Amino acid sequence: MDRLPVRLARRALLALALAAMLVPLAARPGHADSPTGGADALVRELAEGAWTILHRTDLDQRQRVDQLTTLLRSKTDVALLSRLALGRNWQRLNPQQQTRYEELFGQVVIRGLARRLDQYVGGADGTLDDHLQFVSSQPVGKDDVLVRTRVTTPQGDVLAVDWRLRGRSQPVILDLIIEGASLLVTQRSEFATVIERSDIDGLLAELTARAGSTDS
Repeated sequence: MDRLPVRLARRALLALALAAMLVPLAARPGHADSPTGGADALVRELAEGAWTILHRTDLDQRQRVDQLTTLLRSKTDVALLSRLALGRNWQRLNPQQQTRYEELFGQVVIRGLARRLDQYVGGADGTLDDHLQFVSSQPVGKDDVLVRTRVTTPQGDVLAVDWRLRGRSQPVILDLIIEGASLLVTQRSEFATVIERSDIDGLLAELTARAGSTDS
C-alpha cells in the first residue's frame, strides 16, 4: 500500500505519539462545561492513560500494545472514522464487506498506531512540559472542536499538532492534523489509490495482509 515517505511518516507518528502523552500536563484554560471543555477532557484522559501504559514495567511489548489499542479504541469512533477514510467507496461494499472492512480498519490503523506509540515514545526521558505547549481550543462547524497544540520532539523540531473531535458533550477523536496534513485525508487518498489499482477486493486483501503484520 502506498505510504508517506518514511521520514515524514515517522515524524508525524512521533508528533502524534508525543501529543497523545503530553497534552494533559500543558497549562490550559477552560472547564468541562465550556464549549470545548469536553474535547479538552477527552484528550487529557487519553494522554494520561497512554503515558501510564507506556511506562509500566510489568507489561511486555504485546501487553502494552494490547492496552494501548483498547485505550485508543475507547476514545475514537472507529466505525465513523473507517467510513470517512473510505469516502464514497463505502457504498460499494455489501454488508458483509462493510463489517469486515471496519474490523480490518481497527486492526490496521488503530493497532498499528498503538505499536508505533510503544516503539517511538515508550520510556521517553525528560519532563512532559519540555515538549508540549497548549495553544487553543475552538468550535469548528456544527459539531466539531479543534484542539491546537505545539509539540517539541526529542530532536528539537517544533510541530503543530491539531486534534479534531466530534461531539461537544461526549466527543470522540475524528482526525489529527500534523503540520497542516490531515491523517484522515492521507488515509483516504491511500485507500483510493489501492481501490483504483485493485478494486475493493484488492483493498480488503491488502488490509488483511497488513492486519496480520500488526498482530504482535
